[in-house]
Amino acid sequence: MASACAGARPVPRRGPIGVLPPANLSGAAIPTRELRETWEKVLRQRGVQVIDPAALDAFMARHRVRSTAGVDAEVARASAAELGIEGILVTAVELYRNQPPALAMTARLVSTGPDPAIAWIDGESRTGDESPGLFELGLITDVHELQARVMGTLADSLRAFRDGAAPRARACGGGGRFAPRTAFRSRLLTRAAARSVAVLPFADETRRRGAGEVVALEMLRQLEATGHFRVVEPGVVRDELLRYRIVMDNGVSLDGARVVAELLRTDLVLAGVVRDFEEVGVPRAAFTVMLLDRASSEVLWMASAQSQGDDGVFFFDAGLVATAPALSCRMARSALETLGATAAR
Repeated sequence: MASACAGARPVPRRGPIGVLPPANLSGAAIPTRELRETWEKVLRQRGVQVIDPAALDAFMARHRVRSTAGVDAEVARASAAELGIEGILVTAVELYRNQPPALAMTARLVSTGPDPAIAWIDGESRTGDESPGLFELGLITDVHELQARVMGTLADSLRAFRDGAAPRARACGGGGRFAPRTAFRSRLLTRAAARSVAVLPFADETRRRGAGEVVALEMLRQLEATGHFRVVEPGVVRDELLRYRIVMDNGVSLDGARVVAELLRTDLVLAGVVRDFEEVGVPRAAFTVMLLDRASSEVLWMASAQSQGDDGVFFFDAGLVATAPALSCRMARSALETLGATAAR
């Protein structure tokens, strides 16, 4: 495999893209077809060229693409040659609920061609009752209306990026109330520009299926937002893990992380474990992350975070974080500040 740092990162701007069916990280059943159709409709309304989903589905069947959670090197090369697209939009549904309606989505645009890379990534999370306002005029009771708002925000972000008016990744709000409980930073850690990092699947010790994937994805998004790292596309990471039969159901060992770093030829490897992820009532989350250096085989940084959505909230729920994915994103942002990589605003 080519080095993760090879060449400049492609920036798909104007050409057509393919939209994969959303990957379900919500821990519950979701209307995949309906969400995909609505997502494509919203994108087209914003002027984004989306290819016929039937053509993409036929391509996926032809190449036996089983996972829609990422893009590996083979799929990236073949889609550019056969479909003539310059990017593939990967979408993850992190939270879905009908009543009261709730939706959290993270989307990223992955370039096609010989070296798939994350060109843009953003996320949006909202519940229908988080901002009811005076006389509950802001209350949203229709899940379709909520979908339109969440997807509209993401589509506007993608369009702004492709127009050159927005960064490739947007930082979540942070703040001291979401700061990690403990953090360690090695003196060996330098501020070398655009160091490559592979984010490994997080171990999940919670009862909520998919919690490890959600927190890992939020951490990946905030790493991109710092502007200091080039994060390897998760589909490439997953392909290498499968290729070499590396199983990480119970988390990653230091030896396992070193092996992955050598396979992917990345400068750094990020791994973690999620210990709490609660969505009923006031959301809460707890996780530990560590950053391993390939050259020295040393742990360069480690942070443990534990927060809930009403931390620092005293009056009328002002500042309340309503969903666990949104909370995880803020915790990731605050944790990375202890790394010395303050996210770009």
